[in-house]
Amino acid sequence: MGANSVAQQRPLGWKPERIWVFVAGTLEWQHAESYPPFPKQNRRDAALIAFFQAQGVPSAQVVYLQDQRATTRNIQQSLEAHLAAASAGDLLVLYFCGHGDKSDDGVAAFVSYDADGAHNPGWLVNAIPATIERCFAGSHALLVADCCYSGCLADAITPPDRRVAYACLTSSLASESSTGNWTFTEGLLAGLRGQAFVDADGNAVITLRELAAQIAESMAFAEEQLASFATAGDFDPDLVIAAARPRPDPRVGQRVEVHADGGWYRAQIIDARGEQLKVHYYGYEESDDEWLTVERIREVVRPLYPIGSVVEVKWKRSWYPATVLDVQNGIHHIQYKDYGPEWNEWVASKRIRLNAN
Repeated sequence: MGANSVAQQRPLGWKPERIWVFVAGTLEWQHAESYPPFPKQNRRDAALIAFFQAQGVPSAQVVYLQDQRATTRNIQQSLEAHLAAASAGDLLVLYFCGHGDKSDDGVAAFVSYDADGAHNPGWLVNAIPATIERCFAGSHALLVADCCYSGCLADAITPPDRRVAYACLTSSLASESSTGNWTFTEGLLAGLRGQAFVDADGNAVITLRELAAQIAESMAFAEEQLASFATAGDFDPDLVIAAARPRPDPRVGQRVEVHADGGWYRAQIIDARGEQLKVHYYGYEESDDEWLTVERIREVVRPLYPIGSVVEVKWKRSWYPATVLDVQNGIHHIQYKDYGPEWNEWVASKRIRLNAN
């Protein structure tokens, strides 16, 4: 992280020697018929580990449980042992990626390697802050999850009697599924690495609040789903997490569609040199980033329906009448006609249209 005058005035809000990192990354499962695997090429969970190691977090303070090592029992036992070694005032960074699940009675779990959905539901989300409260001598915890129903983790930190202060970033709401792309974790890494476009106010530092906003906008644009961000206790949402690189061009950070191979792909401008723009394609590797000219770029315009609009929403190949209850980042929250609020959901643009009647 480079230093500059502004960043020196607002130093980083964390010290590597006081950080404890716990990552469980599960991309394959014992019961593949229930939990299909994800591609393992260029794992972003591994990139997250590499980032903290490069920042100087001691190796003894980093735990990375990958795939078969991330069983329910091993996750819990490893977390308890890891937390027990921390000291007062330390910061925990906990991250999970893979499948998330939620039972009919609302109990959420991160799907561990050996989860079976019945006898072993996986790593129970509510158990995470409970374990931290019981075993962690530190003062603050940053919880991050990239999976379906990951917003349940944000809900789990809200009870007012928590001893530890929390911040939580997740790829979805508590009631919603999440895509299998790495868009959320890529956004997390972009902020930690100091990418210029994450610095919304241009003051040369990136705060946790700015990181959350950048991730939310990317998730809404590329995946048409809402991310979650919450803090509890005295965790400062304006904690400085990185010094930002200078922005070389005002177009850097714009979200666009790029014409390639006969189709249009969603991307973000990440660099610029005169008339040449470098883009990163959402859902693709960094090796697919390319320089191009503006002729291949277009803005994305999605239909927006005001609150109260009568619309139709597609569900399992049929269209149902509904009413718009809310709109966030271009995504509509709807209630189906003649159905209770338990059926309310956030829907992508391809699933919503004006009522033809």
